[in-house]
Order: sequence, then structure tokens, then C-alpha cells
Amino acid sequence: PVAAAPPPPAPAPGVCLQAGVFNEQQADAVRRAAASLPAGSWRLEPVQLPGRWMVYVGKLADADAVRTKRSELRDLGVDTDRPGAALEPGLSLGRFSSEEAAQRALTDLGRKGVRTARVVQERRDTPAYLLRLPNADAALRQQVRGLRGALAGKELRGCE
Repeated sequence: PVAAAPPPPAPAPGVCLQAGVFNEQQADAVRRAAASLPAGSWRLEPVQLPGRWMVYVGKLADADAVRTKRSELRDLGVDTDRPGAALEPGLSLGRFSSEEAAQRALTDLGRKGVRTARVVQERRDTPAYLLRLPNADAALRQQVRGLRGALAGKELRGCE
């Protein structure tokens, strides 16, 4: 009797990979670059970046005023950070995912003696996108290497 030939090896299973988060302009570049990939192998999924709130001191007059205020706050036991370009010169006393959390922090800081801080919205809810490759086999992963420039420095990683 002749032995049956073994079945052909199953194709290597693909893995889900994603990269992002991309803003609208970056997503357009990804769309153009990904158009060279096999149809149905990728998609851009809309996501929402939630707004962010900050307890903020500013705008202050200049860098000297920032140094003076930072020193006063340090004496009160309050940590500070840079607020981001749009709010310079000034100081961030914390960032929060909700206005309510920022208001609570402001109240707590008031108990420490902080009088000049206020709550500002640092970022509004912002539409964004994730590039998702739901079933990336070895061949697709090789092709995706050619998209590196369009990925704006964001690396592919396993899907969450």
C-alpha cells in the first residue's frame, strides 16, 4: 500500500495590527499610501480623542514671571509643568480628562493657598483615526513596511 501524501501546510495565520492615532491630514496620507495594499486588507477606523482640561496659571508677563510663580508654587508644595505652546508663558498644575476633575483639583489647590489658577480646556474632543490590518500575514506585513513614511513615525503594534 502507498502512503497518502501529507496535506499541504496551512497558510500562516495573520495577526491583527494597528497604528495611530492619526489626525485628518495624517489619515489622508495613510489612505493614499495604503491604496497600494490588497483590497480589504486594511481600514482606517474613526476614533474620538476625548477633550482634556488643565488647571492653569497664566498667561504670565514673561519668563521671569514664570520662574517667580513656579518658585511660589513650589513653596506651597505644588508641582508645575509647561502648559504647551498655545498657553505660554504660563504654568500647568495638572491635566484632566474631565472639567469636573479639573475643578476638583482647582478646589484642592485653593486649600493649599493657590489663588491665581483657573481651569481651561486644553483640547476639545477631536476626531482621529487608527489604521487597522485585521489579518496581516507575512506578505502583507512586508508590504506595509513600504508605508513607513506615511505612518508619521507611528509603529504598527498588536490590536487592542
